[in-house]
Amino acid sequence: MLRKLISISLTIFLALCLSSVYAATPKTPEYSADKAVLGYAELYAFGKSENLFATGLPDDLSKKISDLIPNHLMLSFKNYPLNEENFSKVQARLIEKLGNEIKISAQLKVDDAENPVVELTANHIDQAAVDELKQQDGNFITLDVMKHISTPQELAYDGEFQRIATASLLGTVDGLKMTDATTLEVTCKIIETEDGKFFWMPQDIESLRRFVDPIFTLRETDPMAIDALLATIFSNGGTPEDETHSEGNDESNAEKTAAGE
Repeated sequence: MLRKLISISLTIFLALCLSSVYAATPKTPEYSADKAVLGYAELYAFGKSENLFATGLPDDLSKKISDLIPNHLMLSFKNYPLNEENFSKVQARLIEKLGNEIKISAQLKVDDAENPVVELTANHIDQAAVDELKQQDGNFITLDVMKHISTPQELAYDGEFQRIATASLLGTVDGLKMTDATTLEVTCKIIETEDGKFFWMPQDIESLRRFVDPIFTLRETDPMAIDALLATIFSNGGTPEDETHSEGNDESNAEKTAAGE
């Protein structure tokens, strides 16, 4: 009888010990916080990142963001309506330029099991230099005059306007200068994906996005479809709350805005 009681007691004790061990097992993200922050930062700056694996973002979710970024970057030139071919040409040159000139890095500043802090460093387009470039190019005066006597739809088919606008905008892109690098402290939190894996994610994703935005000086005055998309995506701790949101309309609006329509 005593042996049975001891056996039962040991079994219960072992079960309690095991349950205690499993309950105390920490939620350990698969990748480091600095890698995750860098992945988010590069995605929002360029629309792509080699560090996306560290974010835990599903492919369809990261693609929605990637599809919006290129048009968002063209907001700098939204006042000069280009046809599709010339728009794509200027856009490709801009993305290439930013990819070469914008430098983003991240390093762990505070190591913490629940809320580590990452120091994010990035530079941006020098908007004052952009304005100076436009002032130095006399063709922009001609373009402004043409804009006042024609509609955006007419200008899209005006060969002379398209030729001058494309050449001037490409020249502006080639002459872009960058600001000195600045830093942002990014506090992270743990998120769990649908397949039970854990990843680090910035607590304030919007502040991170605005910080790495290459054309951040325009962020307060220009409508950005990505804002609405992010509000939906990250309203539920890093997972979509409502898959029926109008991302199609967001992309369409971003294209129209970037093209000056």
